[in-house]
Amino acid sequence: MNIWFDITHVPPLNFFKALIIKLAKESHTVYVTVLDRGKLPKIVQNELGNRENIIVTIIGQHRMNKWSVLWDANILRLGQLFLWSKGKKINVSISTGLLNCIISRFKGIKSYTFIDDPQAVTYKAISLFSTKNHCCLYKIPTNYHLSKRDVILPTLKEWAYLAPSVFTPNMSVLADYAIMPHRYLFVREVSVGTSNYASQEADSVLQIAKLIPSDMPVLLSLEKKDKYKEYPQNWILLQEPLQDVHSLIYYSAGLISSGDSMAREASLLGVPSYYLGIRYSMPANAVAAEVGRLDNQQTMSIEKWIEKTLSSQEKKTLLQEEVRASINGKFIDINQYMYDLVTQANKK
Repeated sequence: MNIWFDITHVPPLNFFKALIIKLAKESHTVYVTVLDRGKLPKIVQNELGNRENIIVTIIGQHRMNKWSVLWDANILRLGQLFLWSKGKKINVSISTGLLNCIISRFKGIKSYTFIDDPQAVTYKAISLFSTKNHCCLYKIPTNYHLSKRDVILPTLKEWAYLAPSVFTPNMSVLADYAIMPHRYLFVREVSVGTSNYASQEADSVLQIAKLIPSDMPVLLSLEKKDKYKEYPQNWILLQEPLQDVHSLIYYSAGLISSGDSMAREASLLGVPSYYLGIRYSMPANAVAAEVGRLDNQQTMSIEKWIEKTLSSQEKKTLLQEEVRASINGKFIDINQYMYDLVTQANKK
């Protein structure tokens, strides 16, 4: 089979990575189109580019501002992807976004999408154009009316790469930063120049930096690295691609993030996490808070969260494994579900 994955951000890469590698090992031809967005092309090339049967192509650009989201990353890229798809003889396409659904519908290709954000402006179009859209939301959110065509999967997308069956934490990665397990904080600052964060104030982490004790080691994941000089200079700036970012999160005492993706990841890893953003009503965030350890500015002040997190470091390991075992009993094996869906698509 010829299978097409479209990757527009790091979270979808993480979501599909295990499936892409498994299909390639079974001698399927896997096309991976990648949006030029920040460090994403470099990360994809590093993790997938040298593997047999995987063909990576960088298409389109995201300049991290609102105009570029509309023009470069969507309107212009749609035409670029259409030209790229000529002659590829694709059997099935997989993504978390809209563009490949449109192209697949036009070309008669089966397309399967996986979303976790029915608040997104593209949600209705994705549900309409895809052959089958899947909502990875654990259950239908209260007061939400999703498309009758959608399939609700009892999981979150992050479980595809964080479930105990696929993720084993590696403590050795801490040596590169001279830090001790459960004795440091991980902080993430995202750019607000995207549609998801258009209404969010910039530099949320920077604004609360002074609340973190100066003697507490901090790993800083910064999307706009040119702003590093504005942050405490004893914080350790991470340089992507990282060897194992999820082990760094797993062994942290806690995570603070202005973006919701990494906050959910930490929560599902059993790590106390705090979301500084404004997307309180997003269903996936609510699920991560329900099954894991996620707080936000509506549930607890950041000052209280920091105090609570740093004072409970000794209990963190036991609580962490209890949380992960509980989640594992509630969520399905999403990787097996996607594999069965893709491999059976050509038989229908």
